[in-house]
Amino acid sequence: MPIANRVLTTVRDKNGSGAAKQARAVLTAICALGVRHGALDDNPVREIESLGKKRRRSSRLINPKTVNAALDVFHQSEDAARWDLVDMQDVSSGLGSRMGELLALDWETSVDFDKGTIWFHGTVIRVTGVGLVVQDHTKSPAGMRRVRPPGWVMDIFKRRHAVSTSPWCFPSTVGTLRDPDNTRKYIRLVVKGTAFEGLHPHDWRHYVAGVLDDAGLTARQIADYLGHERVSTTQDEYMERGVVGEQASIALASRLPATVQRDG
Repeated sequence: MPIANRVLTTVRDKNGSGAAKQARAVLTAICALGVRHGALDDNPVREIESLGKKRRRSSRLINPKTVNAALDVFHQSEDAARWDLVDMQDVSSGLGSRMGELLALDWETSVDFDKGTIWFHGTVIRVTGVGLVVQDHTKSPAGMRRVRPPGWVMDIFKRRHAVSTSPWCFPSTVGTLRDPDNTRKYIRLVVKGTAFEGLHPHDWRHYVAGVLDDAGLTARQIADYLGHERVSTTQDEYMERGVVGEQASIALASRLPATVQRDG
């Protein structure tokens, strides 16, 4: 039973309670089969009464007190500059989007400079035998969203657009779609040995959610901005919410990272 419990709690901590429940059901069925055929005396998984709640960090790696220091790590890194991670981290601190969503943004359909909006409409995935492609939908219907980020985020996009030779907002070094897995690897390499070792792109989503929460936005407004599916079933199924992020833009504009401000 200790081994089964350890496996299930690991699944819970890494993938959430839903995945842990599915894993538990599968393990229960496997062990039940073992009992029927005499390989096990009893089913150890059935003895696990509760998996409890997912462990939470005592404090987030990125928060209003540490955000500037985290961004400084990238602004001061030659590797981050070479791998084009500096703008990406700055933008992530204002958008809080998923990595695959960010890399799927293109200049023609995703960015509207006149309206000051970003349209998240897909995610980058790798297809066996094909390579990297933009999947024409995000993780959930709620992820298909048009947001109005703070002006300093749009300024970064404008600067990049002025010198871009690629159709993608954050392309690879040769102008093609960028691999999310490789990008995460480069981020890990930049922060290795710093106070932010272990930084994951999802940490920016938590940071943005915290800023918006502190600013008094509702759970629905935060979910709309980040593309979260669940706040209430009815709202999750309402797929056309128009442009979101008006109040989010105001809240995040007041949290302009010092690093971004300094670089202009």
